Amino acid sequence: MDDTPGDKQPMRVLYCILDNRFGGPHRLAETTARHLRPLGVETLFLLGRKTDEPWRPDDFESFFGRYIQAFTWHRPVRNFARFCLFLPRNLLKIRKIIRSRRIDIVHIDGSMTFVPALAAACTRTPIVWLYNDHPFGPLRWFLRLLLTVLASKVIVQGERLQPLYAGGSARLRNKTVVLRSTVDTAALAPDRYDAGRRQAVRAELGVPADCTLVGAVGNVNRFKGYEYLVEAAAQIKKEIGPVKFLIVGRKADADPRYWEALQQSAGRLGVAKDIIYTGFRDDVMRILSVLDVFVLPSTLESCPVAVLEAMAMRVPVVATDVGAVSEEVIDGVTGLLVPSRDAAAIADAVVTHLRRPRQETDQMLSAARHRVETVFSLSEVVRQQKSVYEELLSH
Repeated sequence: MDDTPGDKQPMRVLYCILDNRFGGPHRLAETTARHLRPLGVETLFLLGRKTDEPWRPDDFESFFGRYIQAFTWHRPVRNFARFCLFLPRNLLKIRKIIRSRRIDIVHIDGSMTFVPALAAACTRTPIVWLYNDHPFGPLRWFLRLLLTVLASKVIVQGERLQPLYAGGSARLRNKTVVLRSTVDTAALAPDRYDAGRRQAVRAELGVPADCTLVGAVGNVNRFKGYEYLVEAAAQIKKEIGPVKFLIVGRKADADPRYWEALQQSAGRLGVAKDIIYTGFRDDVMRILSVLDVFVLPSTLESCPVAVLEAMAMRVPVVATDVGAVSEEVIDGVTGLLVPSRDAAAIADAVVTHLRRPRQETDQMLSAARHRVETVFSLSEVVRQQKSVYEELLSH
């Protein structure tokens, strides 16, 4: 009989994410899972439970685990005590899932999601570990050691991240493969939004029709660098005139001082009434369709999905040169790169975009969309991810 996908049992992958609050990593994981399914890979999800209204990926079996995060900024001692108390129970629960669901591969998202990795090691299940976060100090050394010992393959999301994350470990470097972020460009279609629909979105957000709109997408935390966008807002307003700034993402409840500092800075600079915080939105495509410029002001990143979404939606991009962002944004060709922690550079780049001749802008936006469709092709990333799984199972 021919060896066709219909003749085989699906490969079963348990995809583990520490945070159940929907964001870029969740969009990426769900998008690739949907496109892996027709290729004979069935994905199940294991999520940490940080809220009482957790995100569940539609049409995929999912499980939740409480207190599977060892280290937190908010109440770290109490959280670590709960983590230790629940660790034996969580290990037994995850081992049971792996065995009862006949899991072939455990795919870990984030270096701090190590409880599922320990459970997978106990069942001798191959581990694919996505290293896309930024632990500090001794914690970084400890987590790198876990990756080196437990992971069968370590994924990073850009060429620039490979030496950064592997450090001086030849063993970790030999396990590491590059698998870029991706988006479904078929779902990111700017032509769906005519002037009428865009105006309706602006009205919903409280943005006047004749007002320039600059926006950023990402949860409000220190790594996203929003203090530099707030500072840049004052200069942009001075040079452009009527302008609003949209920040789309959750407020970091674990870091109230950062939120308070943003509000104080905006008040001091005279832009408090010009900044709109939308909170979490599940209609990012609609929001992107009305932006005049998208800004990524982050101080730390891996390979952010939000930048690819903005490029695919043909929105001019200003992004800080951190992580693998320079592999997404080619400076002067598909967007503008600026140094991190530099509000003046952000402001200058935004103003440059807004004053650029329309023909030059259209060329840049076409180049950006083309780069997402080719270099960050969904079909190619899905093919590579399946190949990583198959290589492990073949051994």
